[in-house]
Amino acid sequence: MLPARYRLKKRKTFNYLHQKGQRVTGQYVTVFFAAGTALKVGFSASKKVGNSVVRHRACRLMREAVRSLLPQIKPRYQLIVVAKPELPAQHLLFITLDLQNTLKKAGLML
Repeated sequence: MLPARYRLKKRKTFNYLHQKGQRVTGQYVTVFFAAGTALKVGFSASKKVGNSVVRHRACRLMREAVRSLLPQIKPRYQLIVVAKPELPAQHLLFITLDLQNTLKKAGLML
């Protein structure tokens, strides 16, 4: 479980990051990010990913991938990790590696 202090909760912040944040895409995820006061991460999966059960599983997989990478992510950024339709069929290891490569591409890794 991702600790509560790292969770992005406000709809206003999600909208801001989608509109004004920078975007980097990977094979299974897209990451929107902008500078903030502390490290906060939000997760999203559209209906293109699947029904509600599949979308929830996708968010759980992304949450676990981010949790394992937390010590390596630069502080003071706000992130939204968005699932692509291919994500639910993948193993957690591949999702974690893709997320790590995507964050490196964005310059968000220590």
